[in-house]
Amino acid sequence: MSQQDYLIAMGISTWILQEPEASDASKVPEVASATPTKAEVPDAHQIPASDQSAWTFVVDQLQGDGNLLFDKILASLMLSRSQVQVISSSQALAGQASGQVILAMGAELSRKLLQSDEPFEELRGAIHSLEAGEMEWPVVLTYHPEHLLKRPIDKAKTWQDLILARSLI
Repeated sequence: MSQQDYLIAMGISTWILQEPEASDASKVPEVASATPTKAEVPDAHQIPASDQSAWTFVVDQLQGDGNLLFDKILASLMLSRSQVQVISSSQALAGQASGQVILAMGAELSRKLLQSDEPFEELRGAIHSLEAGEMEWPVVLTYHPEHLLKRPIDKAKTWQDLILARSLI
């Protein structure tokens, strides 16, 4: 499935940028080969280790359909579980995160990580930080996959959070 297919499966509408038609009919657009060469297709071993560990997802109690949705969320970023770190909130608080950015999934988990009593809606959509020992990570908060199954309308907000997190890498 393509990134667009995964976004559609998550219920997120997408826009497709199209090139304007050439005003001069004599101009023929240059067409690249539709089949990429082996050198153009990266495999998992060619992806730099820094890119593979750029993401740390902090999520508790992931099961059933929430598990499937989490995999689709990763796929919308062109990632898989083998390319990211997935840890619990207790592991994150113990400083076991290794990514460049932490994406915390869930309202309760987010308040626990940030040690804040502010409403989740006021906390999400911004960049926070998590300090453990001498380490400090940027943290972006978003909805838990189970919440997204109950309130699909929040998937668009989750996509905004993912874009925010990706901008930090």
